[in-house]
Amino acid sequence: MSVSVDGFKSSALFVQIKASLSAPAAKADALKKVNGVFHLVVKNAAGKEQTWTIDLKNKGDVLLGPDGKPDITISLSDDTFVDLADGKINGQKAFMSGKLKVKGNIALATKLDSVLKAAKPAAAAAPAAPAPVVAAGGVAVAGFDSSALFAQIENGLKASPKAQAEAAVQKVKAVFQFDVKNAAGTVQTWTLDLKNGTGSIVKGPGAKPDVTIAVGDKDFVDMANGKLNGQKAFMSGKIKVKGQIMLATKLDSVLKSFKPASKL
Repeated sequence: MSVSVDGFKSSALFVQIKASLSAPAAKADALKKVNGVFHLVVKNAAGKEQTWTIDLKNKGDVLLGPDGKPDITISLSDDTFVDLADGKINGQKAFMSGKLKVKGNIALATKLDSVLKAAKPAAAAAPAAPAPVVAAGGVAVAGFDSSALFAQIENGLKASPKAQAEAAVQKVKAVFQFDVKNAAGTVQTWTLDLKNGTGSIVKGPGAKPDVTIAVGDKDFVDMANGKLNGQKAFMSGKIKVKGQIMLATKLDSVLKSFKPASKL
């Protein structure tokens, strides 16, 4: 069944992705690496919306319309999707600037660039794609899946009414320092201050921490998505804690409080 839709520039990209999955080896590789179902809700210049499903968890196929339960839903404009595929805009920057909105397993959004690159024809792959760029003024850091989670917390703090933010600070009364190590072995620090004012989060060391948590990038994402319990992660050595160890038990509730209400 064709996945082409008139009036959408990005239609050709979905046709391209579908064609790239027709080879058994490519399909098996994509299923293994991605393991997720994407719903892409695309709005064209006329304001019309069209949904495509990229199933890289079960079927290894692209389908027109919503198909099955998605692990992640990404809403964006037709032009933004084309620019992402062409390397003119970085996925992380698009998220931080509001050009794409994400519901569900936010960590899967970081795999979208690789899905698009894998579908590019070999002839078009010659020009090097721009290196990921850290969003100016934000807390995003390229190369870390958990970066999107810290951006989500930052957005949640900014969007919360003052009274609600102050209540969250009164409930937690702590400064968390997160030392996150990614797959390449690089360690990045974020500081979440839920002790002062209406709360804040900064990239790098901030206010003096009450607790410092060292954790792997993937483990932190799994904790945020409920796939890994914080207490179990501590007991198994997946996270290491310095300072007021009891504060670490509040981490699950902190992460849940900043999840979008519309999470699937």
